[in-house]
Amino acid sequence: MSFELRDRDLLGRIGRLRTKGGEVETPAFMPVVNPLLQTLPPRRMKNDFGCDIVITNSYIIRRHFGDVPSLEVHRLLDYDGVVMTDSGAYQILVYGGVEVTQTEIIEFQKQIGSDIAVILDIPTGWDVPRSDVEYTVEETLRRAEAAIPQIEGSEALWVGPVQGGRHLDLVARSASLVGELPYDVHALGSPTEVMERYMYPVLVDMAMTAKLNLPPERPIHLFGAGHPMVFAMSVAMGCDLFDSAAYALYAKHDRYMTSRGTTQLQDLQYLPCGCPVCRTNTADDLKAMPRGERQRLLAEHN
Repeated sequence: MSFELRDRDLLGRIGRLRTKGGEVETPAFMPVVNPLLQTLPPRRMKNDFGCDIVITNSYIIRRHFGDVPSLEVHRLLDYDGVVMTDSGAYQILVYGGVEVTQTEIIEFQKQIGSDIAVILDIPTGWDVPRSDVEYTVEETLRRAEAAIPQIEGSEALWVGPVQGGRHLDLVARSASLVGELPYDVHALGSPTEVMERYMYPVLVDMAMTAKLNLPPERPIHLFGAGHPMVFAMSVAMGCDLFDSAAYALYAKHDRYMTSRGTTQLQDLQYLPCGCPVCRTNTADDLKAMPRGERQRLLAEHN
């Protein structure tokens, strides 16, 4: 097994996830790295912030660097930790489609040396009819089964996503059926819009339904979870991996993250944090900085 359980509390657990690129202790947060615009260099994330795992987007890499000979994702990012790659499902959610097939994006993730990789699932939107949700579940299950011959023998760990959104019976069906397939990791898809609306009871229902219908020996990734407000609760429910670009996206709009919420920098008179950024700067210092420098320091704090 690639996942070793070391300790537990409630449904939460401390584990060791073994990948071809190294071991990661879970629970673990994966900062999203934009391969085109790196607010914080991945090497700094590892050396200065202790991030032994990051996630990036293989679809974006393929579109912009696909013609580069012998492309390798660790070299591209200048990062020697564990790299997970998403497949472009987020772009499907936001833009309605991607210019790649599942076969192509799976093969590309194998070629660039992803340590953890994801099939091209169909994410469940929020305000959509049940018939559309049913399609995302069934098509994701179909793709998960169709991908097995292509990913067999791969050195990467492969993620089998769970869809269904707030329709818990569909989440249960998605989780139980994808759990029968030989995936290394599972992921609860499409919770970002739920968290953006602070609908935590819905998030709990979704995560617990998935957890109770997936094989307990496999780690679970909660897509789009990047705010400290949700980490303890999510870990207690048995989620092991998290990812988000919020640290950088919020900084871009002068948003300062705390364990209790997010505040606009302009509304702060002091910095209620003991991180290196907040120990060496005041709120007024940050407000007076050039935009680029302020954005970088807020991203470091976040």
